[in-house]
Amino acid sequence: MNRSEILTIDNSEESMAKAIDAADAFIASLDLDRKSAIRTRLLAEETIGMVRAMTGDFTAKFWLEEENGERRVRLTADTDMDKAKKEKLLSVARSGKNDAAKGFMGKIRDIIQNGMLAFDNMMKIQDDLDEMSEYSYLSLGMPADCTVTGAPLNGEMYSWTLTAYREALVKAARDDQTKKAAWDELEKSIVASIAKDVIVGVRKDRVDLTILDI
Repeated sequence: MNRSEILTIDNSEESMAKAIDAADAFIASLDLDRKSAIRTRLLAEETIGMVRAMTGDFTAKFWLEEENGERRVRLTADTDMDKAKKEKLLSVARSGKNDAAKGFMGKIRDIIQNGMLAFDNMMKIQDDLDEMSEYSYLSLGMPADCTVTGAPLNGEMYSWTLTAYREALVKAARDDQTKKAAWDELEKSIVASIAKDVIVGVRKDRVDLTILDI
C-alpha cells in the first residue's frame, strides 16, 4: 500500500494549506493520468474543505492511500473529548439548526460531528427528529447489517455509506418534492458524483471517514 504523509489537521488556514500540499505530493507520486489526478485532488479538497467548516476545536488525522489501483481519502478523529466540548456539540446537534448539514458534504460533516458524541445520545437525537426531515439521511445511509441494537461485522458501533443512502432513497416512501431535493443534492455534489463510495464508521473511541476513488 502507498500512503501519503499522515497529518494532524484542524480548521486553520495553515493546516488546510499543509493538507493540500501533502495531497498534491502524493497524487504526483502515483503518476496518474490527468483525469484521475484531478478527480482524486477534488475529493481531497472537498474533505479538507469539510474540516474547515467543523465547529469547535476539531482535529483529525488526514491522509491519502493507494492499493491495487484504488485510491482513498482518509480522515479519522478521536471521540474522546472533554465534557465541555461534548456538551457544546450536543447542543448544536439537538437544536436542529445546524447549517453545516446543508449539502451532501455538510451532511457527512454532521454525521462525523454527531458520531463524536456518545452513541446513545446520537440515536436519541435521531429519534427526536421527524423521520421525514432532512436529518433522516442518518438512518437511510445505514447498511442493512448495521442496526442500533447490533454492531456490523467490522466491529463498528454503526456505519453510514453513500451506497446504502442511494439505495434507501430509491425505496423511501417520501413525497416527490422531498425526494427530488435529496437527489438534486447528490447530483450537485462533487463527491457524491465522482466517488465510488463514501463510508463513515463510528466506534467507541473513533470516527473514520473513507472516500473511495478508482
